[in-house]
Amino acid sequence: MANHVSIPVKIVGNERWGQLCVLGDEHLICAERVRIKDEHFTFAGQHRVRLYSFKKNVNWKIPIGVSLDVAEVLPATPPRREIRR
Repeated sequence: MANHVSIPVKIVGNERWGQLCVLGDEHLICAERVRIKDEHFTFAGQHRVRLYSFKKNVNWKIPIGVSLDVAEVLPATPPRREIRR
């Protein structure tokens, strides 16, 4: 891929977290499996949040207002089941 979205990294405890919040207040994420791992997860500054797990085919919708130049991005190849037809 030719384009990148830079995400600041925040260290919380001994773990690294990407701060998507700098790109917008709302984020749409799709995945084949989504499950809540912790209903009362304690994050930086003792903030209570929910911790989710996303698995398989995880994608994040780029928020409106985040400008990207997609001129050099190649089109996606169709799934194998469509190629066989």
